[in-house]
Amino acid sequence: MRKFYKGLALLLASALTMSTLAGCTNANAGNETETNTESGTESSASTGNPTEVTQPKEYTYHVYQTALSDNWNPHTWETSADDAMRRYFATPWVDTTVENAEEGEYQKVFLAATSIDDVTAAHQDDLTKYGCTLPAGKTASDIKEGYVYEIKLNPAICWEDGTKISADDYVYSMQQLLDPDMKNYRANNYYDGDYAVAGGRKYFYSKTAGYYVPYASTYASLDEAIAAGEVLIDCYGFWGADGYVDANGNAAPQYVSITDETAYSADGAGDDEFSGKGLYDEYGAYFQVGTGYEQYAVIWQDNADMGASFDVVGFYKVDDYTVRYVGQEATEYNLMVLGQLDGSFLVYKPLYEKLKEKNGDLITSSYATSKETTMSYGVWKFESFQEDKQVVLTRNEKWYGWEDDGKGGLISYTPVKVDGEIRQQYQTTKIVIDVMTDDAAKQAFLKGDLDSWTPSSADLSTYSLSDKMYKSPETYTERLFFNTNVDALKEMDKSKGNTNSVVFSNEKFRKAFSLSVDRAEWVGKTAGFIPAYAMLNNLYYYDFYNDPTSSYRNSEPAKKAICNVYGVEYGAGKAYATLDDAYNSINGYNLTEAKKLMAEAYKELVDAGLYNGGDIHVRVAWMAGALDSDAEAQVSLLQDYLNAALDGSGFGKLTFEPLGNLTSPSRYEAVPQGEYAIGYGAWGGAAFYPYTYFRVYCDPDYTALHEAACWDPATETLTLTVDGVEDTMTWQAWSGCMEGTGKYATADQKTKLQILADMEEEFIKKYYCFPLASMTTCEMISYKVNYYTDEYNLMYGFGGLSLMTYNYDDAEWAEFVKSQNGSLSYE
Repeated sequence: MRKFYKGLALLLASALTMSTLAGCTNANAGNETETNTESGTESSASTGNPTEVTQPKEYTYHVYQTALSDNWNPHTWETSADDAMRRYFATPWVDTTVENAEEGEYQKVFLAATSIDDVTAAHQDDLTKYGCTLPAGKTASDIKEGYVYEIKLNPAICWEDGTKISADDYVYSMQQLLDPDMKNYRANNYYDGDYAVAGGRKYFYSKTAGYYVPYASTYASLDEAIAAGEVLIDCYGFWGADGYVDANGNAAPQYVSITDETAYSADGAGDDEFSGKGLYDEYGAYFQVGTGYEQYAVIWQDNADMGASFDVVGFYKVDDYTVRYVGQEATEYNLMVLGQLDGSFLVYKPLYEKLKEKNGDLITSSYATSKETTMSYGVWKFESFQEDKQVVLTRNEKWYGWEDDGKGGLISYTPVKVDGEIRQQYQTTKIVIDVMTDDAAKQAFLKGDLDSWTPSSADLSTYSLSDKMYKSPETYTERLFFNTNVDALKEMDKSKGNTNSVVFSNEKFRKAFSLSVDRAEWVGKTAGFIPAYAMLNNLYYYDFYNDPTSSYRNSEPAKKAICNVYGVEYGAGKAYATLDDAYNSINGYNLTEAKKLMAEAYKELVDAGLYNGGDIHVRVAWMAGALDSDAEAQVSLLQDYLNAALDGSGFGKLTFEPLGNLTSPSRYEAVPQGEYAIGYGAWGGAAFYPYTYFRVYCDPDYTALHEAACWDPATETLTLTVDGVEDTMTWQAWSGCMEGTGKYATADQKTKLQILADMEEEFIKKYYCFPLASMTTCEMISYKVNYYTDEYNLMYGFGGLSLMTYNYDDAEWAEFVKSQNGSLSYE
């Protein structure tokens, strides 16, 4: 555990004892004075008489952001900053907290709900009524669990104006979230995905005549689809202020026909390969050009659910304080309760309705976009909001968890025992969020004006040993992802500022690049990231709720997969005796092998007529914000690594040109669209059900694929051996086969682990992307505050704001900072 800094304690004592000791005499020696940490009321042990009651002590948590959220509407929020802001004003149905910090054990704690139960067996009729997707060969009467969840609401929960919250509020809020006239951004969390509410999609699209769907959802081949009727290609531009535009901002059609045989071929001769080249030449609209882009061919599908009402949605009121949630597909209890059922879609009806307005064809609500448009039912409420400058939050005195401490203040206690005791929570009385740059934040932190600061990579070495440094690992794996399409790369070399970027079409070239990277050194230029050699990092668990040690990365199949990727052998007569020895030796770096592969890549590219000598220059889509010194250093190292592998191979020298401020289109869109050959970014999430991880790489129906220019996972097949039997499916089918009604959704953990590990191995070997590092958030906190625990846990972090404690109140802190002449040392 971290130590309280004794030197500071002594300095604080020196700064504060004069006023304390002034009224003391030797006659009181041995008699202690007790101070209530919340109210500041003192009682003298020598006389038994209370001193004058003072104002409650203030404990302000002062933090910063580089930019403030401007939308924390539960139905439309978009960014992580939006998400963080909205959580201040909400109380979830259920959350997790510390049970035993030393053992890393967590526990569920019900808040806005008093219980959540799986009642499927008693309500099988709901499965039919709401059109649930059942496992093949099963009827509703066969299903006993996983679909219908009953939520008992906490009747003490109310809005900040004192209005009680009931089942009607939640049903109204769900209806508004999915409202087909509003098309809310966050509706997809409830009509799509692993935990979708039954009937949610039907209602959301109930006023849509139809929609475009991938041709592969109906037809076995593009030829078959064209023979059946008109097929269009999605140009993958975006909507601008003046209509639909391409990646360069030029007017473009969103969809164009590919029924014309000349447009279907690359050279106008009507050959069998679809490239989109003819469409590009004819329409001038920028979209993917090259073989493999038939995945963007779409067909029109009429909507069979036109006119559907909210009655088709499986979310309904049972009584004033009970609702039921019917899932579209079966979901294990813990995954549903902790993954979806938080109730955070709740909005305050009078204000939400008041703020509605017509916006084109849609209705929008400006709810939760300012202090005046926000109604809290959480711990905090707005005191003030200055756009682009400052947010001040204060306690919401109507929050159900507060009680009067009897001394002029509010106090709250944990609803469950934490490390065997009921503990005080939410000691913080105010939160101040200032807008400032990271550099300005550093100076403010060291002057005692901030309680939290995120150090840059350059600062980490200075503060790495500080007791106040906290590192939080994340599921996100940073990687380089590529556009490997030859035609697209040629176009980039011709008109997008690249030179010889076509070399990245070669698999051996990309593999050599990966092996050339010294990840252990490279992460030294990041803000505390951890080297990554695989797609999934150590935070993925396959059976967490039943076995908190069930790390996918530590499973035998996962370790074998990565040993296979890097060619590390083990066993009798091998370099390593055991699988663990072999796996632990992997660092992703093998310059000798990289140089060998690069020489082979050179020959293949020259023989194919794709490389004729000369230097290589590649523009890299690096970040959404402006490039900073860390980004420049990171790209510079990658350039050095790759040049080391290129040396002596026959290739010329390579230079990377990193680009920032990439927002519209984003780097994730611009790379597959053919604007850049390389992008840098991360995927993460789904930590407690890793079996769906590869949907983000393989399922274009689920999300836009960052590697879309490289392949068509909807048609490309993969053969795996499952329980001793070979099985062949498309990559898209494999990515969804272990969820919902998928082919292996009910398989045992051993089978699922093997499938996932095999997919990970085979995907990495394509080198359409390769991992660099796992993200870690490094934070310095001030001497003013303490986190509850020093050991990070995926379920409760370091204990969060709720269990944060203070070494100083605001007045004491000001005195201490003054005693240090406004300059604090954390080294």
